Amino acid sequence: MWYDFNVLERRAQELIDSNRPSDAIKIYMFMGDGDQSLDGGYLGMRIGECYEKMGDLHAARYWYGRAVEENPSIECYVNARKHLDHVNVNHLVPPEDYMRRGESGD
Repeated sequence: MWYDFNVLERRAQELIDSNRPSDAIKIYMFMGDGDQSLDGGYLGMRIGECYEKMGDLHAARYWYGRAVEENPSIECYVNARKHLDHVNVNHLVPPEDYMRRGESGD
């Protein structure tokens, strides 16, 4: 089946403009279904923006990170992820318990 992604994108933007980012996320998830690259990171960025508007900064950080994974050369993706560097789990797990010095974490 073929979808007109321009129609879907316009409707998602209308939902965001109407302060309904959680509904816009549903459209972006539908658009990204089966697309591992998330359209070169674009959908990850849009989903991240929606989560940020909803105040879910952990989810926003994750989705911005996915956008960067897919297209690290796009500066606005990198900057969006960077501005949430302060979002962490330190209030749940002490950093000394999960941070490793001198290791890449791989």
